[in-house]
Amino acid sequence: MKLKRPRTPHYDDPMAVGLRLHAAREAAGISQRELAFPGCSAAYISRIERGERIPSLQVMRELARRIGISESALAYGRERMDAAVSEAVAAVEAAEAAGDRDELARAYRALARAASRAAKSRRAA
Repeated sequence: MKLKRPRTPHYDDPMAVGLRLHAAREAAGISQRELAFPGCSAAYISRIERGERIPSLQVMRELARRIGISESALAYGRERMDAAVSEAVAAVEAAEAAGDRDELARAYRALARAASRAAKSRRAA
């Protein structure tokens, strides 16, 4: 009998995700209907907020993007990635999208420095 590998959840607790989604949506001044998009209705958002449903990773990402918070904050209530590293990753993505090789090289160097600093501070903690 072949056993499946255990799934790694993309959230901590369904009720906590729902509470965070509700709080972030309210703070952003967005209704459930305004937050809804194809594949994620206002009714589904309501069920997520009540802890009755857990959105897929893709839906979680889109909800976070539309509200203006990170997916880590929505999924876990905290940033899983160092803020400076997260900003450096965004800069790399922007440079890649722009197609500017010089800017991309600078962005990767900045990412390396940010990751190094984050690793050192984690070891010291």
